[in-house]
Amino acid sequence: ELTTNIDVLLENTSTRRDISKPRLAIDRVFTMKGFGTVVTGTLEDGSLSTGQTVEILPAGLKAGIRGLQTHKKKIDTVLPGTRVAVNLSGISLEALSKGDVVAIPGWLKPTRFMDVKLRAISSLSRPITHNKAITFHTGSSESIGKVRLLDKAKINPGESGWAQVVLSHPVVATSGDAFVIRSATNTLGGGTIVDTNPKRHRRFQKAVIDNLETKERGSPEEILIATLEEIGPADLNKIVTSTQLSEQVLKELAIGMETQG
Repeated sequence: ELTTNIDVLLENTSTRRDISKPRLAIDRVFTMKGFGTVVTGTLEDGSLSTGQTVEILPAGLKAGIRGLQTHKKKIDTVLPGTRVAVNLSGISLEALSKGDVVAIPGWLKPTRFMDVKLRAISSLSRPITHNKAITFHTGSSESIGKVRLLDKAKINPGESGWAQVVLSHPVVATSGDAFVIRSATNTLGGGTIVDTNPKRHRRFQKAVIDNLETKERGSPEEILIATLEEIGPADLNKIVTSTQLSEQVLKELAIGMETQG
């Protein structure tokens, strides 16, 4: 019954956009005799290949891919969605930890601030309030912080709202990533990250909420415009990270929108 329901869900779940920017949230680090440092995780976006140079974030350390293995089979290239063990060269076990992210160099930056669409779980005994102390979980990372509500005084059980998460330590994430927030004892809610490079917002500002809703549900053209209105002129790499649209799609959008004036 479980596997049947999973099959039904998979058939009705859209494929995540592949923007050719691989990243892997590390959930395990260990050494193997004769191989050295190995990390495991599930690859999101893009692909990784043997011999490739990668960056380990948030520390910004460089390493090489010595080998790849999935389901105990050696492979040369791994594709998005694959569970994979990565044998890294040029980096020690002590330099890595659960929550780090393997990515191609130069495109991701750690952040302590994120705009999110937050839904409180329906079984909460009390609402989520402004400046609530939380533990924030995304990928395999965990960081303490607080949640600033942007459009409501409180989010009641089962309700959703816009919020800005402020963390004590940086994490690595992109727009579209899922997250969960917890108190010391309970899960409070979760949702989707919409912006990983936001300005600090004043509360109850219609323009801010309209911009966030466009980033969440707008067309690619609307998302691009809303992002540029927020961050101003930016290089292509930064816009890819902010919009989760591929370089090719962004170039086509820009040419089309310029033609239309």
